[in-house]
Formats: sequence, C-alpha cells, structure tokens
Amino acid sequence: MKRERPRILLAEPLDPATHARIAEQADVVFAPSSDEARLIAALPGVQGLVVRTHTRVTKAVIDAGSALRVIGVAGVGVERVDLAAASERGITVLSTPTAASDAVAELAVTLMLNLLRPIPQLAAAYAAGRFEDARRNPHGVELRDCTIGILGLGNIGSRVGRICAAGFGARVIYHDVADVRPIGFEAERVRADPLWRESDILTIHVPLTSETRGMIGRSVLEQMRPGARLVNTARGAIVDTTALIDALRSGRLAGAGLDVIEPEPVPPDHELFQMGSCILTPHIASRTHGGLWRMHAVADAVLAHLRSERARGV
Repeated sequence: MKRERPRILLAEPLDPATHARIAEQADVVFAPSSDEARLIAALPGVQGLVVRTHTRVTKAVIDAGSALRVIGVAGVGVERVDLAAASERGITVLSTPTAASDAVAELAVTLMLNLLRPIPQLAAAYAAGRFEDARRNPHGVELRDCTIGILGLGNIGSRVGRICAAGFGARVIYHDVADVRPIGFEAERVRADPLWRESDILTIHVPLTSETRGMIGRSVLEQMRPGARLVNTARGAIVDTTALIDALRSGRLAGAGLDVIEPEPVPPDHELFQMGSCILTPHIASRTHGGLWRMHAVADAVLAHLRSERARGV
C-alpha cells in the first residue's frame, strides 16, 4: 500500500538542496510571508510547518492548522512560537539548538576583536589617506589582557569561553542561572553583579525570556566598568537600546558590537550607525553556509516526525 505523502509548509526559504530533498518525499507548499493572515490561508491540509527567525507562529496560526502535527524552527530560539498553544494541541515543536553554535560564537569573538582593535576606524583612516596619522599612536587592547564576562554558558557561551580562554589566554568569568560548568577551558562562575562590574567585555548568550527581556538596562550598564565593551549576538530585546546609546554617548562604554537590536532592523540614519564606537551587523551570526545547512536540517526532522521515524541530528 502506497504511503500518503505528508504536506509541509515552508514559511521561509530553505537552501535549494534541502528544499529539493524534502520535495521528493512530501508535498511542499512554499508561502514566504511574515503576514499572519497569509500564513493562515496556506495552512489547510498542512501537517508540518517549517519556519526560520522571522515568522511568528501565534495561537491563531496554530488554531487554524487543524491538521498540524509538528512545527520545525530552523534556529536556536523558539520564542516566536506560542508553545502553550502548541502543547495544548499536542503539536511537537522541533528546533536546532546546536546547529549554528560555532558560527555565532565565532562572530561574537570577531566583534570583540574589532572593538578591541578599532578595525573599522583604522581601515577608514587608511582609505582616506591618513596612513601616518593612523600609525602615530598605539591602538587597541589585546584580548588576552581582558576579562571576558559571559552571560549564559550554554552551547554558544561555552564555545566563546573556550575560544577566549584556551585560544587567547583571557580570563573568563560567567553567570548562568543553571548549574553549568565549563568543559575544556578555565572559567570562574560569579553572580550577576560581579559579572557586570569585572568584565572588560560582556558578551550575551542567553535566550529571550520574560526574565531576560530588558535585562541589560540602565542599571546594569551603569555598573559596568568605565571603558567596557558590550557584545550581543543573542536577541536584541535583551538590551535596552536607549540606555545603551546613552552609555556609548557618555563614553562610559567604549564600544558595542551588535548582531541583533531592538527594534530590528534599525533605519540607516539611526544614531548607532553614526557612532564610531558601535559595530552593527544585520543579524547574520548564524548565516554561514554550514550553519544554515545544519539549521535547515530541521525540515528533515519534521518529515521524519510525520513519517513516524526518529529524527536524527537535530
């Protein structure tokens, strides 16, 4: 007896190879839209839904998917999925928590290095013909001479700690509400207040929750040591953008490296773009070829779930 092909809705594009592979084994509906009404309109008969980071799977979307059995999120965070509504319906939610850990960790360290050695400003000075001016004075700080403070020692935070401690010889401290320990590198666990006060670079690696939303606000930024730097490759809403701008403008913070910001995206005339002390990248920490390929494998897991097979590698 021929097995019925499952019906899977892709709400955002996947890499061509993954798309083609899934289409060989399922009826694929491609409806790229972050608009809730259009997403709901595409749901009839859909058993599996695959989204990335821009699609919000609300209770209304879940309720409209009468045949929906599984939701796959190609990424780490599932905060855009109404987990309570999914649980109430018995819908499984899959994600790829480790798929892009190396990619995100590497960008976090890249931002640190660019902040410590002001690469954008020095490159701009050279391009403007100020070669000797740029060379006249020493520029920057070595990472090995810094205390790196990690907020959240999960998959990504651990990789950042390992790179900074084992790779550069930096002192690493961390704070995590979970009882986690570093593996393969030395790091000191501290409470939150010492993390703010002692870090030369504070790097954020916690999920966005009701507890972490706005966590890095004015009171935390005022506790940070003068001349410290902030790196955020997690979620923009964890940092109070207005308070951050004030800290950079006053000079209390020497710099910020942001792959995410709230709201996102910010307009080209945003004040942060005018600050030489701030580096913004367009939410691309996970978007390496390998990172995307591994995240998109959640589509295979959705298909396997629908075919009552064990999902592997996700």
